[in-house]
This record gives sequence, C-alpha cells and structure tokens, in this order.
Amino acid sequence: MKTFKQHIIVDGYNFILRTDRIDPSDDEALWRARERLIHQLVAYRGNKQLQITIVFDGQDVKLLGKIPRPSGIHVLFSRAPQKADLLILKRIDQSTKKGNIILVTSDRPLALLARAQGCQIQSVEDFRFKISKREKQENRNKYDQKMSKAELEEWLELFNSKTIKNGQNMGKEHEKP
Repeated sequence: MKTFKQHIIVDGYNFILRTDRIDPSDDEALWRARERLIHQLVAYRGNKQLQITIVFDGQDVKLLGKIPRPSGIHVLFSRAPQKADLLILKRIDQSTKKGNIILVTSDRPLALLARAQGCQIQSVEDFRFKISKREKQENRNKYDQKMSKAELEEWLELFNSKTIKNGQNMGKEHEKP
C-alpha cells in the first residue's frame, strides 16, 4: 500500500454548501455538485504525493463511492443517520500520523475537535481559493506559450497592418472625426 506525506480530508457537503449556490433539496443539483467537487480534487491532486478523502453525509444512492478513482482519492459516505462529522473524526482517530492530516471544513465544532487531535485545519474558503489559484495557473501555463522573436515580429506585422484582405483601410474607419 502506498503511503502519502499528507492526507487531506474534505467535509464534502460543508464544502459544497459554502462554495456552490444550490438548493440542498434538489438531489440532481447536489449530485452534480458532488461530482464537480470530486473532479476538482482529482485535478488538484494531480501527481502530488498526497491522499484526499472526501466525506459526505448520507447514503451513496448514485454509488459515487464505488466508481474507480485515481490512487490517493477516496470518496466516503456516512450511513444514515450517522453524520459525516462522526466518520471524519473516526478516520482521524484511526490515523497514526494525525499531524499529517489537513481537515478542510468551515464547521467550527468539527474543526475544534480535529485540531484537538493534532490535525491541521483549513477553511473551505481558503482551500477553494488554493484550488482555483492552481486551476488558473494551469490554464495560464497551458495557453501562455513563448514565441520566438521572428514569430512575434510576424504577429506584430499582421496586427499593425493598416489594410485587410479586401483592401479596406482599418485605421481610418476607427478614427474619431
């Protein structure tokens, strides 16, 4: 079994209800939000040597916990009437390296109990910012390609040109009288 330096445990519904504007009684919207969160965390993990466990309240009616995930990603559901908080605390209690656990939640009582066991706490809002910052950086890297001096000069010539293919003068039509 692979060992990871860090273990991030995410309080799933706490995360969703603080970051998405959805009606918690709309099962389909909630299901889409769960899937979106799982996909975001899979992307966030990438090739990092960390484990991520996402814990949700209630039954796994769509069998999300059974779908194969990349190594290091786990999706758990508490059994009704048990709350996710109890399952999260149980996972923390079973860990031999509590200091390596980062609990992502904005549930204050849960955060206090986890911190008392030696876990690090990160608010949902801070973690969401961290994820979105990484997504923006990945997109920037994906589309921000370096050009050679010759390519740059070619593009500048193209965009600085006063005429277009049909012979119209672009410079004159955009000038103010």
